[in-house]
Amino acid sequence: MIKNHRNDSGRFNVVHCIVNNLGGITSLTQNLIRYNTNQSVHQELLALNITDNKNEPAQFDSIIAENLEEFILNPKDNWYNTYNQLAIAFSKDSGVLVSNDQFDLIMLQAFNIPRKVVQLVHDPYNVELSKKFNAVIDGFIAHNRDIYNQLINLFPERSLDIHYQPYGIPFDEKRILSKVKNKELKLLYLGRHDKEKGIYDLFEINTRLIAKGIVAQWYILGKGPETESLKNQWSSQQNVTFILARDNDEVLDYAMKCDILVFPTKFEGSPVAMLEAMSMGCVPVVTNLPGGIAETIDNAENGFKCNIDKIDEFINAIELLNSNRELLHNMQIKSHATVASGFNVYKNTNLYVDVFKKYATSSDSPRHHHVSLKIGSRLDQKWLPSFLTLILRKCNPFKFSKIQK
Repeated sequence: MIKNHRNDSGRFNVVHCIVNNLGGITSLTQNLIRYNTNQSVHQELLALNITDNKNEPAQFDSIIAENLEEFILNPKDNWYNTYNQLAIAFSKDSGVLVSNDQFDLIMLQAFNIPRKVVQLVHDPYNVELSKKFNAVIDGFIAHNRDIYNQLINLFPERSLDIHYQPYGIPFDEKRILSKVKNKELKLLYLGRHDKEKGIYDLFEINTRLIAKGIVAQWYILGKGPETESLKNQWSSQQNVTFILARDNDEVLDYAMKCDILVFPTKFEGSPVAMLEAMSMGCVPVVTNLPGGIAETIDNAENGFKCNIDKIDEFINAIELLNSNRELLHNMQIKSHATVASGFNVYKNTNLYVDVFKKYATSSDSPRHHHVSLKIGSRLDQKWLPSFLTLILRKCNPFKFSKIQK
């Protein structure tokens, strides 16, 4: 039993595990590390480079580099080999493992590490992971009330291990006062280029705005598996700029330049991109989805909530803000104020650290130490050499393709 999760320096060690993808989870995690002011807690980042991952890798801030380790994970490898190596990487210190996806949770079913496990539950996908892997998770942090209530209903006996905590977004009070009032409307999309984010709706919105005599300048930030198809869709248009920001500071720079965030997403928990844009006075026109969007946006006050796939509603909101610039300016101030009051990066990061410390200082053994399950398929065995597993999967991918996810 591990009675004290401290490292030799006396500081608590927290390691965040993320998949190396460009997106909101990476931004959120970097903020937790970058804006940590508690000197008794040291936070690190382990980024998983998943073999054959089609998503764009993250753009890590330079300030994160000294706290970053990357790990190559090939799901076709013998799981008992690759997950043993991952367990070793997490065992260099004791403390807390902060989980954001399935890979470390799979590992914990078969390998012990000297850490408690706190899962950040971002969206419905992570709720499904909570249901599947709750036996190895010591604590849960939900970013919005909807996810929090779902977890309480799923695990009523574990209510003390379920925490509601919005994340923190950096902002600059002085800078927002200098926001330029653009003559030509500037529209922003910020997020992964994926069908679930509604990226192909942007072109239709632009086409119909032009038909109404509204020619706006678009800035489409991010990248993803649909980037090239998206660029092809817009190839005939001169009013669009595609940007892959170098770091989070550059993302905020572009949000500062723009008037409106256009975000016709189909699937969300608590979108970091929306809050980042709002922090820079960019008014969100977004899909009305349960969770962070519904709880954060007061319709027609600090943004507009549009029904899913209702492009007319997005166009009507943009047209209104374009024609009424006083309303646009007032809503920009309110958007910023929403983030400043509820998502202060320094305050909320400290509250996350309080949760991490709760588990790091507990004398109970990690829950996953009481779990021992078979992981993977028939080709994932402790005694089977990894190279042989890879050869057999390559020779007959269909016979041995049933791998646990």
